[in-house]
Amino acid sequence: MAYQPKSYRKFAATTATAAMVASAVAPVASLAAGFTDVAPQYKDAVDFLVSTGATNGKTETQFGVYEQITRLDAAVILAKVLKLDVDNAKDAGFTDVPKDRAKYVNALVEAGILNGKSEGKFGAYDNLTRVEMAKIIANAYKLEKQNDNALPFTDVNATWAPFVKALYDNGVTSGKTETSFGAYENITRGDFAQFVYRAANLDVAPEVVSVSAINAKTLKVTFNKAVDDTKAKFEVKKGSVTVNVAKTTFSADKKSVELELASKLFEGEYTVNVTGLADQALTGSVKVENEKVAKIELLGEVAPINAQNKKQATVAYRVFNQYGEDITKSPLASSISWTASNGVDAQDDDKGVLTLTNTSDFKTGDKVAITGINVSTNTVVSGVVTISDASATDTVEFVGIYNKDGKEFSGDLAVGDFVLLLNAKDQYGNDVNASKVNDDVVFTSSNPSVLTIDKAYDGQGKDKDKIGLKFTAGPNYANGGKVIITAISKTSGKVAQFEVNVKAAPALDTFTLGTPTEIVAAGEKVKLPFTAVDQYGNTVTKYEALEGKVTFNTDKAKLVKDASGNAVLEYTAPDTKGLQVLVATVVGSGKVSQLTIDVKEAAYAATIESLKNVTTTVAKDGKVEISLSNLVVKDQYGRTFDLKDKLTNTENGASLGRYKIVVTDSENGAVKVAGAEITANDGKITITGLEKGSEEVTFKLQRVEKIAENTYKFKDVATSPLKVTFNTVDKSAFTSFEIGEIGKLYADGTKSTHAKALKVYGVKADGTKVELPSNYYNVIVDSNVLTFTDGKLDVKLDAETDKDKFGTKDEITTKVTVIVEGEEDPVTLTKDIVVSKVKPKADKIEFTDVVKNGTASIAVADLTDENDAADLSAVLKVTDQYGVEIADPAPIITVTNIKEKTVDTDPAQRFKVDRNGSRTVDIQNVEAGDTFTVTYLLDGKTATVKFIVTE
Repeated sequence: MAYQPKSYRKFAATTATAAMVASAVAPVASLAAGFTDVAPQYKDAVDFLVSTGATNGKTETQFGVYEQITRLDAAVILAKVLKLDVDNAKDAGFTDVPKDRAKYVNALVEAGILNGKSEGKFGAYDNLTRVEMAKIIANAYKLEKQNDNALPFTDVNATWAPFVKALYDNGVTSGKTETSFGAYENITRGDFAQFVYRAANLDVAPEVVSVSAINAKTLKVTFNKAVDDTKAKFEVKKGSVTVNVAKTTFSADKKSVELELASKLFEGEYTVNVTGLADQALTGSVKVENEKVAKIELLGEVAPINAQNKKQATVAYRVFNQYGEDITKSPLASSISWTASNGVDAQDDDKGVLTLTNTSDFKTGDKVAITGINVSTNTVVSGVVTISDASATDTVEFVGIYNKDGKEFSGDLAVGDFVLLLNAKDQYGNDVNASKVNDDVVFTSSNPSVLTIDKAYDGQGKDKDKIGLKFTAGPNYANGGKVIITAISKTSGKVAQFEVNVKAAPALDTFTLGTPTEIVAAGEKVKLPFTAVDQYGNTVTKYEALEGKVTFNTDKAKLVKDASGNAVLEYTAPDTKGLQVLVATVVGSGKVSQLTIDVKEAAYAATIESLKNVTTTVAKDGKVEISLSNLVVKDQYGRTFDLKDKLTNTENGASLGRYKIVVTDSENGAVKVAGAEITANDGKITITGLEKGSEEVTFKLQRVEKIAENTYKFKDVATSPLKVTFNTVDKSAFTSFEIGEIGKLYADGTKSTHAKALKVYGVKADGTKVELPSNYYNVIVDSNVLTFTDGKLDVKLDAETDKDKFGTKDEITTKVTVIVEGEEDPVTLTKDIVVSKVKPKADKIEFTDVVKNGTASIAVADLTDENDAADLSAVLKVTDQYGVEIADPAPIITVTNIKEKTVDTDPAQRFKVDRNGSRTVDIQNVEAGDTFTVTYLLDGKTATVKFIVTE
């Protein structure tokens, strides 16, 4: 828990002074070094107590960190830390406190920080417990709880809880364990020192002590105390320009932070502003120079002869900046001027290698003096090298396996993603490159069935500065295994070895069938739960990882891929009820899982539960239409039952098990039912209001059943009837009337594609709206603009031929007037109607019911035409700005995120998209299991669907 400054916390005048606050800063010198028993975790706390003069330890060399502290010793130390006015404190009257130390106890009692064990006894030589410590420190530093969360400690009773919580919330102390504070255990001198130190430092305002440049891109900010790294925010500025910080790294003790900048430091003053730690920003700055060459080193006293050209020899060098960083390959190091003695020419490659060229062959033992000068900084290096035998790789040291993502070497990953990093040096101790390693070193694999050797490459590892040995996969690579890589120098015979452990590729080990969470009814397809686990105990969910790895004892079960690429187990129940045994066997491990499935009786439409989106109040002479979509039907298991495509009007064998909906009224004269059966998807029944009153209407299901051989008959489904009361009202029921919402009309002339129904409502006192029959009102329109026919408003104007009537505007406004015959007087209603000449375009793109959770299925057969746009667009439901559905929309279709179930080795046979991003897109070479995403673009509107290809 971080230590947080509390601006409201103040010491009472008797318990704190300016001197005390000043001394509460983290100690400036490590005084604890004089004590041999002070472990690192106690050092800062002991330093603090010693620096305040509160204690000198038990002896010259022992602080007594692990000894228990008495109440008297704790009182003396705390009084000294707080700088209390001990000489003028009132005598508390304790008889067990020595006279020379009584003043410290008196001062604490007078300040209200502690009291005695009894009226005349302080308990001076009793050991201090942890809860007593909590009370004393909470009182001394006026600590308060910071939240209402309950303490996690079960051994702290209500008496001590407020003090323990005050320390706990402020980060001064934690428990002995997660649930135990160690309430009545005696506290040691070291722990007491820590708690006092933490409490004292809570009120020390954080400050930036220094800002320094520690390398060419990094500033280090040092604070006077540990700070909360979760709250600190940093801004780096050079003049008025803000410099981007690429990485922030706090030290373990939170007393400093390194700010790695996005670019190198340039000459000038950098200012660091720290917010979030105090009311005002903390600031520090540092002046830096441009990066420069500060040191050049020759890396050896010998220069090996070039084996192919004996007139040449080489010696390595390194260049460092003012921060000690290697900048040999930096452009800064490219301006070094080299000279050599005895007529030898010296040229460097700007990468750390200096080539010496003589007019004749070098001889072993020749001496050459070399001088290198960086003129811009006057940095000089000089030395004498001895010409030596040609360089050869002498030693190889393996560093370890490297993968850029930190993955473990595994047989399911590309072998090329792993390299064995190594260091190689010649006989003179100089680094050699990969080319020389490949020439001079023999590499062998102890298990070529898993890994064989490719060769060494430069530029490997995180910083691309290592040599890396690469491999090729052996025939058993996927099975993994241990491989010993051996390197043998051809020149020195020195041997190095490294053990590479390739983890076997994850393989399915167990496949456990789970009990279905839903009813399994005969003839239905359901999803069965399962758990798949590999040999490492990891859960396997992806379809590709399970495909072909599990077999079932029936073709009724199969794994399919869902929209997320996960495997789903589908089970198609047989057509008859009964117990079914499903067995799953893992290919490879042979492990079996068995599930007994209780297949229930086939589902049938058992009840009409309710009506939806239907008004049960109808005006006299008014009508209410009810269609299949208005009926909520449930099966015998209480599940929604879809009657779509399950209706019929004939009694024959082909219709066996099909339904019709029969509607009847009670014939009391309030309403009349017309078209009293629904026998097709688009069927409707009409309920007409006759006379004021109420009447019960019954909706029931009938099902075609077999009566005798070749004899079928509709029979009532006994549990199905739904009785609904419809109310007919006359004009006296309405308190007002209104015209329904019409919206904008399109000027399409004689086409009438955008005609809209005009509805007029009577409004009851309770706000209920009842649609009025047309004989209740008359409609009047401007006949130059609108027509009203068969209950619909339409525009006579044509957007093109009548565009002059719109003038410079795209829209004109006309009125529709409705005169309603009220109970006593007529009521006139008017409504403004906006007519637009703007051509219809897509305003809303939605999807049909086949799209679920953004995913749809499409059969292979639907993607065999030269133009697949129509089949891909069949999932769309598009409406224009007038609210009218656009038939056969033709969007621009773009296919992306293609994932093939299998990737054919012949590129010509792979998944292919012709004319992508057009209205005539053509998808080729698909197979069941492929997935792809389609983005539709229509009139600036977009929508996206993921498709799964099915058989």
